Amino acid sequence: MRHRPIILFLCTLLVIATVQLCLLTGCGDEKKQQADKSEDLWQGVITLWDFPRWPDQNGNRFGWIESKIREFEKAHPGVFIHLRPLKWEYGYVELRAAAAAGTYPDIAPIGADYDFISKGHLEPVDEYLTPEELEKYEPRAIEAVTYNGRIYGFPWFITTYGLFINSEIFKAKNAPIPENGIWTYDEFVSALQKVVDKNKKGNYGFNLFLSPGSFQVWGFLTMDGAEIFNEQGNFVLNSPEGVSALTKLVDLATKYQVAPLEEFGNLEETKVWGDFCEKQRIAVYPAGPWAIKILRDMHKSGKGFEFDIAHYPRGKGNGTPIALVSGYGIFKQQDEKKKDLCAKFLKYITSEGEQEVLANYGVFPVYKNALENSIEDPLMKRMKEILDTAKNQPKIKNWYKIDEELTAQIRLALLSQKTPSQALEDAEKAINAILGQQID
Repeated sequence: MRHRPIILFLCTLLVIATVQLCLLTGCGDEKKQQADKSEDLWQGVITLWDFPRWPDQNGNRFGWIESKIREFEKAHPGVFIHLRPLKWEYGYVELRAAAAAGTYPDIAPIGADYDFISKGHLEPVDEYLTPEELEKYEPRAIEAVTYNGRIYGFPWFITTYGLFINSEIFKAKNAPIPENGIWTYDEFVSALQKVVDKNKKGNYGFNLFLSPGSFQVWGFLTMDGAEIFNEQGNFVLNSPEGVSALTKLVDLATKYQVAPLEEFGNLEETKVWGDFCEKQRIAVYPAGPWAIKILRDMHKSGKGFEFDIAHYPRGKGNGTPIALVSGYGIFKQQDEKKKDLCAKFLKYITSEGEQEVLANYGVFPVYKNALENSIEDPLMKRMKEILDTAKNQPKIKNWYKIDEELTAQIRLALLSQKTPSQALEDAEKAINAILGQQID
């Protein structure tokens, strides 16, 4: 029994050490343990609908998102993300139909889509973004996903349009490439007149792709100082400045014959793009920064040409191109824990660390630091200069219907089937009718 005091002393030390360890680790807080554990207990399927992006080494345009899904699933056992690939041609039509029917996915790249937000289809995500995180974003990116003071999406990238120039054609025809990418409308027309080879059928200085969802034409419609929509969401392009700008655009085909009269704004995108980058039948084409890598790769392979980028031409004012923000959003959820996992996945794929891969896609990051690092390339720097002059897409309900009406009327003007003033007057009537309706 002489060792009993020593045993009691050691037991006392063990109890004290155990208590102290529990105090440090919180092991005595059973409720906290259970709560912490329950946060990771949600298991099930998250549905994601997404569009094709840049091709991987195997040509798979869904390769990036598939790799992110695998990484997230590995880190979260029991969580499975089912990807449904969409096509650009009608993917948004499917998403709008699914939202109207209540058969939508859990997440999709519609976090900056005003129609989805304003109609109440998306979950606000403010709670998942700290003030410190919000401070890292380019302000226009957050503005694009904000409605009534709430944030409804995780911004991913921002982009715009500039005028791509076939430098080799310009040099061969002694047409001046605008210094610092700046030119007036008259200088733009003069250069196009020099590069047109009238002896070659189908050769023109300029053409563009005109379609709902493509905003190549906006920088021209605003070159005389007009706005297309004002801050209140009213259509205001039907103004002397708007008619003047549209007339100048129409004149490229009718007066100066530097654009195809019967095909101006009436060709499929693959056809117009092919005329520029492959057949070299047109010398100037509006495109986003995504075109830089494609044209460079073609030139390196011996199939392309040297090229440059310019701003939209100045008329009586400076043209204002559109800034397009893309972000992912979460459709309405019934399970809060599932919503948390959806947000965690979207924060993962749109994080600052993931922004550098956007160089593969030819778009700009939405984080300030990543955005600054992306403009070391001279041509991306020029596109960033254009982006700095751009304005966000207007926040207007039933936008897809309005976009269709405006595009249709602009096309009729370009094809000389309506005068510019009549086209804009008819566009105003049709758009005002839509603004006064409730269209799903």
